[in-house]
Amino acid sequence: MLLEAVLDRSEVSSIAVVDSRGLVVSGAGVERELAILGAVAQPAAEGAFSYACESLTLGTDVLARPLHIPGVELYLAALGTRVSRMHEAARSIERIFANVA
Repeated sequence: MLLEAVLDRSEVSSIAVVDSRGLVVSGAGVERELAILGAVAQPAAEGAFSYACESLTLGTDVLARPLHIPGVELYLAALGTRVSRMHEAARSIERIFANVA
């Protein structure tokens, strides 16, 4: 529900929480774009965007950041131009996962 709310208030077409293997843990938006986010979340968050990532996201921007959860490597990523209060969304996701990790 959190990702749906962020999607609704932002200028993005898809948003997801992605693990270090590129698997979408949770997401909202177009299924094809969620798969793309799985492939590009980690490189985008780490500033290692390759030509392959560029070709997957042609025509849009990728917004990504690592999530700080002990023992778990996750990323919050979106396709579009602006995520409203991304920092707050990331903190909320961190709190959710801290309670289940």
